[in-house]
Amino acid sequence: MDKREKLLQTALELFVKQGFNDTPTSKIAKEAGIATGTLFYFFPTKDELIISLYLKLKGQATESINVALPEVKSTKEVIKTYYEQSLKWSLRNPNEFSFLAQFSNSPYLKKIGADEISAQIAPVLRHFRLAIEEQQVVDIDVNLLYALISNQVFGVNQFLSANKFTKKEQHNIIQDTFFMFWKMIER
Repeated sequence: MDKREKLLQTALELFVKQGFNDTPTSKIAKEAGIATGTLFYFFPTKDELIISLYLKLKGQATESINVALPEVKSTKEVIKTYYEQSLKWSLRNPNEFSFLAQFSNSPYLKKIGADEISAQIAPVLRHFRLAIEEQQVVDIDVNLLYALISNQVFGVNQFLSANKFTKKEQHNIIQDTFFMFWKMIER
């Protein structure tokens, strides 16, 4: 693992454990076994470190979802795949998901450019628009649909993480909760 990656991994662990405000860059560098000056070489500010980590993790989550999409044909199945794969990724990567949730509820989200956020959610919004055009779901703002599905993923992840379920039970809960989500937005 190179120094940049070591810093990102250490920052992830500390941010999840202690939060953004209670994690000084000096502690990240010390825990990573890397000089503070080297940290600032890669990340001139703490904000840049946090944003870089967010973009990296968001990219990993998106990549994981995209791997499953080529097999899917119908609009509903694409949306279901986004939902299922988001939950599966979050369960495989609890620290990463916790960081993304913390970031999404922090002032740092506003530091991400609108273009970057639009690019991240554009594929999902496109499929919601298509579902509306196909008259599969109610004709409401696709950003609201995105907020609903994102919050449901977060809530279901919290539920699954807080309980001990077998893989089959987790699978059934994910299937059932998508069914409930779809019933809520179905036309």
